Amino acid sequence: MFIEYTFTIDDGQVLHYRVEFTRTREKKLEPSDYPDWTVLDFHQCPNCPLSTEEYSHCPVALDSYEILLGFADILSCKDVDIHVKTPEREYFKRTDAQTGLRALIGFVMASSTCPVLLSMRGMAYYHLPFASLDETVFRVTSSYLLRQYYAHKKNGTPIDLEFEGLKQNFKETQTLNFHFLERIRAASEADSNLNVLATLFTISSMLSLSLERHLKEIEHLFD
Repeated sequence: MFIEYTFTIDDGQVLHYRVEFTRTREKKLEPSDYPDWTVLDFHQCPNCPLSTEEYSHCPVALDSYEILLGFADILSCKDVDIHVKTPEREYFKRTDAQTGLRALIGFVMASSTCPVLLSMRGMAYYHLPFASLDETVFRVTSSYLLRQYYAHKKNGTPIDLEFEGLKQNFKETQTLNFHFLERIRAASEADSNLNVLATLFTISSMLSLSLERHLKEIEHLFD
């Protein structure tokens, strides 16, 4: 499974990225082959379970550094044409660079081997570009309940209908986003890269603090 994002900017510049869902790397890599800010202990997230003795680099940073560097000189307010291709279908949207970058980086982060983000791999596999907040609430809660179902079938684990585990996942993601933002501050001279992570941080925070309210807003669909 793969995702292709093509950004066509009004000045004629084209940025194209093909990201495979499954990406494998050695745990130890040559530091000189990658930017300094991708090293694991560079602003390492406090909730990161990876050890610098076993891993040399941050998985999310390795997966996203080429994308972020490509956008280093592109302002978030720039209008771009975005074409997204998956094995099943294609999407198109004309929007600001930040919206497209957020969708692409969201997929890259959720499909990475970062242990903190592993719970998002199911959503990443069925990636929906440019999802609205309501669509995100629907997808993330449905995905969480499906994981609960499989855990219940396998181990008899009680199903968490109060979404307590999901709220904790949001908190862990907030921590990751905040510290990953510190990483890309060292790599970005324009504002797109910073804005996209700040927006992801905001979404995680909103869902963590007011998940019930957002669920209430889509409740009418199930009456």
